[in-house]
Amino acid sequence: MTLPTEHFDVVIVGARVAGSSLGALLARRGLRVAVLDQAASLGFTLSSNILQADSLAFLDRLGLTGRLREAGVTPMARVDMRLEDFRVHARFPQRPGDVGGAACIRRQVLDPLVRDAAAEAGATVRLDTKVTELVREHGRVAGVRVVCDGTETVLRARLVVGADGRNSTVAALAGARPYHLTTNERRYHWTYFEGADLGETPTFVFHRWGDRHMLGGPADGGLYIVGVSPQTHETEQFRTDLEGSVDAHIAACEPIATALADARRATRIYGIQRFQGYFREASGPGWVLIGDAGHFKDPAGGRGIGDAFHQAERLAPAVEATLTGPAGTLDRATGEFGRWRDRTYAEYYGLAADLGVAGPIAAAVPEVVRRLHARGRIGDVLDLLSHRASLLDVLTPARVLGATGRLLVRGARGAGSGSAPGGGRGALLRQAGALAAGEVRRRKAMWRPVYGPAPAPRRDHRTTQHPTGRTEQELNR
Repeated sequence: MTLPTEHFDVVIVGARVAGSSLGALLARRGLRVAVLDQAASLGFTLSSNILQADSLAFLDRLGLTGRLREAGVTPMARVDMRLEDFRVHARFPQRPGDVGGAACIRRQVLDPLVRDAAAEAGATVRLDTKVTELVREHGRVAGVRVVCDGTETVLRARLVVGADGRNSTVAALAGARPYHLTTNERRYHWTYFEGADLGETPTFVFHRWGDRHMLGGPADGGLYIVGVSPQTHETEQFRTDLEGSVDAHIAACEPIATALADARRATRIYGIQRFQGYFREASGPGWVLIGDAGHFKDPAGGRGIGDAFHQAERLAPAVEATLTGPAGTLDRATGEFGRWRDRTYAEYYGLAADLGVAGPIAAAVPEVVRRLHARGRIGDVLDLLSHRASLLDVLTPARVLGATGRLLVRGARGAGSGSAPGGGRGALLRQAGALAAGEVRRRKAMWRPVYGPAPAPRRDHRTTQHPTGRTEQELNR
């Protein structure tokens, strides 16, 4: 039986931030684009919901700043950052075209706005449309087979883009192998309050001390987000008394506790407890992956949305320039996109894993940040959050070694017995060595990746939300 067939230049599977942003950019370039999603509506999805300065600037270029304001999005101009015993209040650095330092936008607000931007640019956007098969022709992917309202259709295209998240159907059907896998050491929970006191200036709170990690700040619709990462020994306590455990962490973080003194929780508590970080093979003949479909890192860095926008802006002009040429030229362009992705995100992948480590972070890190702040360069550190600074330009080997030396001297002077902050002289030296060795190991892994098994497609990728705030996908993982 011959199925109904439609023709596009590009078919994008996934209509959330990665897929719709790419769809908008390609449609603006005059390409015939279909953006598909199996969800009937773009509601809640697991996400930190944090956007940095570069993401807000991208949304402004899409023309969405006014709509975000109408949704009650409050850009944060300042940060209250604590790393162990070092704490600083600073303004986010801004560049020409920036509209704020950071913001929290729930995905049920953000994703429909980006989807609308794609549709208004001329892309064909279809929800409740499930991809069941990749159409192959002469060894290439040449489209997708979909089901919508019980009817099967073939959508042919020169390029199929997988923008369908961690459980990507396109990645599974294409056989994209994951590599450079990491397993999380921390769990994350977040919730929203209403009636918070935002103070004179909207401020993003980012505190990482001991075995604790917390964030907070104003969100859309008059809400206030609180993110909590339990201490290792608190796993059972969080399992049996989630609300009480979250409240105890809030009480231990002075700026968040102050903001929420007269507030009330407005949503359930969401969470993610088991996950892997990965890179996946980014492309093949006629297909390419962007966003979480191709790369996922520890949420401690809060960069999933920003990386999706960053990749869309990189991929769109490459596709436009090569789509109408020989197939090999297009494949080389998508292959180069994958190599760029790996080069670009390798160090940030490591940074997110370091922030997400169980227990305290290496003592040299806050010492380096302390010294940079004293020199008026705290903006260099904050630019790491928006991927506008290189990790190796901030945590340089010389700075890490210098910080380790100062901590050793300070500890010797303070104790007179060879002890030092961070667990003693031996511990400090091991931490410094681990930082250097870890970065070298990560970069070697990008050049010589160790592959894991290709994912198997799932029958149903829909998310069922549980009263605990965790999802069926997370509970079963």
